[in-house]
Amino acid sequence: MNHAADEYRVIVTRKPVRNARMRVMPDGTVRITAPKGGFDTTAFVAEKTDWIAARQAEMNRMAAGCTTPADQMLLLGTGYTVREGDSCHTDHHQHVIIAPNPAALRAHLTADFRTLITASVTARAEEMGVSYGRCSIRMQKTRWGGSCSSAGNLNMNLRLYALPIHLRDYVVVHELAHRKELNHSPAFWSEVAAYYPAYRNAEADLRRYWVAIERNHWWSALQEQNRGER
Repeated sequence: MNHAADEYRVIVTRKPVRNARMRVMPDGTVRITAPKGGFDTTAFVAEKTDWIAARQAEMNRMAAGCTTPADQMLLLGTGYTVREGDSCHTDHHQHVIIAPNPAALRAHLTADFRTLITASVTARAEEMGVSYGRCSIRMQKTRWGGSCSSAGNLNMNLRLYALPIHLRDYVVVHELAHRKELNHSPAFWSEVAAYYPAYRNAEADLRRYWVAIERNHWWSALQEQNRGER
């Protein structure tokens, strides 16, 4: 890879920092936080070419087996074809989603997912002997879910709809376990293991799917729309 800047997108942000930092994103984009002034980002990228290639290869390995064709949306662990239509509808047998525009698509997916996640949370909460308040659906960029200890409210990422059912179930167990243990102490993981013994495998699979979702055209489009509304 001799011409790094020609082979992947490089995004540079200038900040009052002493040293430059570089990250390779799941979609292959290289993000650089560089000092203000005359710092040579082109040379910085050239010096890191091998490291960038290794990180991108790692991302490819992580996403292997959970990606979809470029024109399909990852949903419930498989690819769904998105088609334009006058109203919203999801055909889970034919793996087709119909929506008139991205805004309507997101609203439809949110309503659809709310029903699924509410049923899952209700069942698991009863099994685990915990209570919860509201269950909100959000488009979150950095985490699958979150809980509020004081009121017992749960925030679930709409991206969970992309996951196979067993991984969504794990996230539910994980968040509800925080109703008993507020941190990630050994006691917390013991609570998780009691209701989801294969949690270590689930954690690894979630990292793989996060990369796949970041690379998926439709989820990226919904994320951009969500960012534009803020």
